[in-house]
Amino acid sequence: MHRQRRLVRGLLSNSSSQMLGCRPFFGMSGRGSGGAGGRGDSGKEGEVGGKGWSGLFSGAGGLPPGFDEQRLKAVQEIFNKQSPEKQAELMKKALEFQKVFGKVPGIGKMAQKNIEMLEKVVINNSSQQQQQTPPKANGIRSMSGAAERENKAKIKSSNESTAAGSARISGGAAGPTIDELKKINLGPEIEELFAELSSIRAKKNSYRSKFLAAETDLEKLRKEVEQLRETDASLRSKLRRVEQDVMLLNSENMELKEHEKEWRQVRHKNEKLTDAVQRLQHDNAAQDRQLSEALQVQLKEKDDMLRSLQRKLDRLRKRDPLLQFSLLCSDVARLCDTEQNAAKDAAEDAFNMLQGIHQQKQDAAWKSAMLQDGAAAKAFMAVVRRFYLSRVPHANYDALVAVDDAEALRPLVSEMGFTLEHVAAGRYVIVAPSGEVPKTFIGPYGLCAALYLAGKSVEGEKMFSFKLTVVYPHVSSTLFGNTCRTGVQYDTARSSGPGGQAVNVSETQIIAKLSIDGDAAYTAEAQDSRSALNNREAATEKLAKTRRQHYNEQLAKQHKPEGLERELVAVVQSTLNGNGSSGSDGMVGPVPKEIVELVNDTVAKKLLPGAELGLLYGMLYLFREAAAAASS
Repeated sequence: MHRQRRLVRGLLSNSSSQMLGCRPFFGMSGRGSGGAGGRGDSGKEGEVGGKGWSGLFSGAGGLPPGFDEQRLKAVQEIFNKQSPEKQAELMKKALEFQKVFGKVPGIGKMAQKNIEMLEKVVINNSSQQQQQTPPKANGIRSMSGAAERENKAKIKSSNESTAAGSARISGGAAGPTIDELKKINLGPEIEELFAELSSIRAKKNSYRSKFLAAETDLEKLRKEVEQLRETDASLRSKLRRVEQDVMLLNSENMELKEHEKEWRQVRHKNEKLTDAVQRLQHDNAAQDRQLSEALQVQLKEKDDMLRSLQRKLDRLRKRDPLLQFSLLCSDVARLCDTEQNAAKDAAEDAFNMLQGIHQQKQDAAWKSAMLQDGAAAKAFMAVVRRFYLSRVPHANYDALVAVDDAEALRPLVSEMGFTLEHVAAGRYVIVAPSGEVPKTFIGPYGLCAALYLAGKSVEGEKMFSFKLTVVYPHVSSTLFGNTCRTGVQYDTARSSGPGGQAVNVSETQIIAKLSIDGDAAYTAEAQDSRSALNNREAATEKLAKTRRQHYNEQLAKQHKPEGLERELVAVVQSTLNGNGSSGSDGMVGPVPKEIVELVNDTVAKKLLPGAELGLLYGMLYLFREAAAAASS
């Protein structure tokens, strides 16, 4: 790189000399050292001519390719033959050219070195001329001194302008364009510098475009962030308003609930007071009138409170659109003259017509919702299934039944996913499938209990061709082996064998506890062996065989179908509180006939399994028995 810079510096010097008509200004160093007589000193001149080029240029011969040493020497001789004034003038022109050339981008530093060298040569030359020139007159001296000062000032100003031009070029100020500079043949090295400068400018332009694009994107993102902040602030404000509204609604709801509670209490007290007044009037009609009047005043106060609470309750019911429309019509009706009621009947008839249309639309919408995929039937049967699950003990167990026609029962239980297995003469075990079941699962025993009750009803006898006579809860081997539903917990204790607990220090006795669907069923113990592992296996075997059989016998004794029927009838009777009826039109107990028909239609459409009818008719049988027991 250093050699290239020296070569470029020499090329710049040669080019400036060629344009000025005097190329070899390199010999000025020899002339400056030799004074005015250096031109005639052939030894020094040859020394400069022989060594100057090799000192300036490196490589073979000391000259760059394309330069002839003989021609350069001839030019140098011509320059040396010129007068000192002419040589100084040529040197100044070369200096000016170097200053102009220093404005070229990328070569300002190299041109600056040539400028400094030329300035030194010009100054030395001028000083030597002054020493050689004899002193003439003061005026001439003053003129020469003024000229010298003027030249120095010009040189200084040109140096400052050159430095400023270089600074402007390096800072990106206006200067010669690349296209104009390319027209000058400056050599391959300068062309490479121009190419590098062009690439740098292209990179600069690309970086500027990228910077502007990134700045535009950043501005867009900043605007989006501001919009998002505004949106977030608005959403937060809306959320705060909604939270305040919710809090107000909750507080209002709590107040209304408190008022409703007070109204119920007042109504209950009013009923008690009314009963007390009636008893007093019936038993003690001639007794203390003052007490009666006081009670009447208290009753009036309670009635006023009741009416006040009723008005508050009416405000709660204003959400009903028909009720709100009725209140609107009432407000307008109160403005009418009560003495002239010609249009009163017409207004009431129009409102009754509207109310009838509203009721018809509501009935039509209700019927449409009921029939949509059997939604009403499924909802009602879900409640019936919940009744059996909550009131029938061990409803999730398998069932041991006695049936007159097993083949008629088989498709019904198969539809529910159960299996009918023959055990003895007329006795069958209905087994649930192995695997995990949901919490709303009603087992074979709950279903068979409902079928047992349904067989006693008229509808059940018409619907089912079989009849269950015996129904017991049962723990089958399949249920015992279903690890998804059963679990065994083992506890340890010290054995109570020979020698007592003082001898049997280790806890080898095993107590196995079986649980079905999370509920404890029965236990088994084993302590015959000194090994806890053997006792564990023995206890597990007892759970699966001996204790399971004993537990099934115990279930058959405790849960007879007749006792289960009495318990369910008592539960229904105590729960209905006399609301059920068996003889009114359109009612089967408290269940309307349309609901029964709806369930039958849903089962016929295969939207519900046929076993659901057993649950329904069993419930209807309980309603009838409860109503009969209440009327007797």
